[in-house]
Amino acid sequence: MTALTRNPINTSLLQSTKFRLVFDRLPVVTYFCQTANLPGVSVTEIPRYTPFVELYHPGEKLMYDTFNITFLVDEDLRGWREIHDWMRGMTFPTNFDEYKNLSRRFPGTTLPTFSKNIPAYSDAILTIFSNQNNPQFRVKLIDMFPVNLGGLSFNVSDSAENTITSDATFRFSYYDLDII
Repeated sequence: MTALTRNPINTSLLQSTKFRLVFDRLPVVTYFCQTANLPGVSVTEIPRYTPFVELYHPGEKLMYDTFNITFLVDEDLRGWREIHDWMRGMTFPTNFDEYKNLSRRFPGTTLPTFSKNIPAYSDAILTIFSNQNNPQFRVKLIDMFPVNLGGLSFNVSDSAENTITSDATFRFSYYDLDII
């Protein structure tokens, strides 16, 4: 192997600001999204015990980390409420109208549901761009649902330029990574 064959073909580095996240059911969060992660992946391991040292073999399950985002909160709390209402509609709300409102808010959703006519899941697409702002990769996260929505902190000693952000964590079934 020579030095010429060890060099990478593309020496441009990935930049953290070159992405776009699109949620099927969270348009305001899509617009105000500041950070998003490509979740890590791990494989279960199966130990094989020996008298000397434990040996490991790859298991049969692929496990994905959570999908985390940070987004700016508008003064109407629209993005924050989108996630809040989704979570509230999926769980045990205070009355049946909240179930109905979840279905009405997202008409035509053909994604899997855990209960009759209540869309619990949504898909999202994370597009990763090159240094020249050309789409390089498309990551489609399948069957997402929120599991955590961060609180909002207010502070009278902050300056008017400080904006409020919130974090959200999602679980999903799997993702597909496609080269564009």
